[in-house]
Amino acid sequence: MPTTFFTDPDAWSARLCAEPIPVLAETVDQLTDLALLEERSGSVDAHMIADAIGGDTLMTLRVLAHLSRHRGSQQVTDVHTVTAAVVMMGIGPFFRAFPPAGLRTVEDLLARSPEQLSAVRRLMARSWRIARVVTEFELQHGDSHAAALQVAALLGDSAEILLWCHAPDIARQLGQDPDEARQRQVLGCSLAELLQALMRHWQMPELLRTLLAPQDGQAATAPQGRLLLLRPQRRLLALAGRVVEQAGQEPPAGLTLEELEELAGWLTLSTPAAERLAQQALG
Repeated sequence: MPTTFFTDPDAWSARLCAEPIPVLAETVDQLTDLALLEERSGSVDAHMIADAIGGDTLMTLRVLAHLSRHRGSQQVTDVHTVTAAVVMMGIGPFFRAFPPAGLRTVEDLLARSPEQLSAVRRLMARSWRIARVVTEFELQHGDSHAAALQVAALLGDSAEILLWCHAPDIARQLGQDPDEARQRQVLGCSLAELLQALMRHWQMPELLRTLLAPQDGQAATAPQGRLLLLRPQRRLLALAGRVVEQAGQEPPAGLTLEELEELAGWLTLSTPAAERLAQQALG
């Protein structure tokens, strides 16, 4: 579909959400196996499905958005993880909502564009690495938002991933790892603002929207009190992103001394211990 140029995040959101969200082929393969196992023995549980979805940003989006938009009267709290979403839905209803044969794959969608497929896989891999790092940080930090923070890390590049899927001309203009000035020049908004618009469209839980709100704290969907309450988690998420970003440079680099001191403060560690943790978190 030819790219139409928009100048605000809600218009971009409507454009990107007009297309079904594709998922990774390996996710479809694993869900196919689980669907057969469930049909034969009824032995599939929510953890097995969550493990199959794993680091697939787009399938994670589909599951959480589906539950948010089909919320039943018995659901009184938000759900922030795939495991909890599947528990809420039930195994049978999950496979009826997401029959593996009906899931279009990223590989099929982008079969004629190795460049697009490579960009999507790169962004998903980066998101997965950030999720791993933030999980290690949260094991040290320790709070009730750890699982949601991991999911937020996995979803952080969703807007850019969908641009590569459905608006590749725009994604190419952004380039790899664009700064905010470039984002605003090309999109008319930042990627973080576009992500907020997408999450509003999908009716995603407020906690996830707040964790992923722009770092200036001006997201319309994130009340200031909520931003302040979640400041440690938001900073740990940002620092996890910096760890992965710096490690991907040539030659690889680490956090600055100022960032390490900030990380040490949040985690109540010495600065050398925080540096070791950041290095170990990359696996």
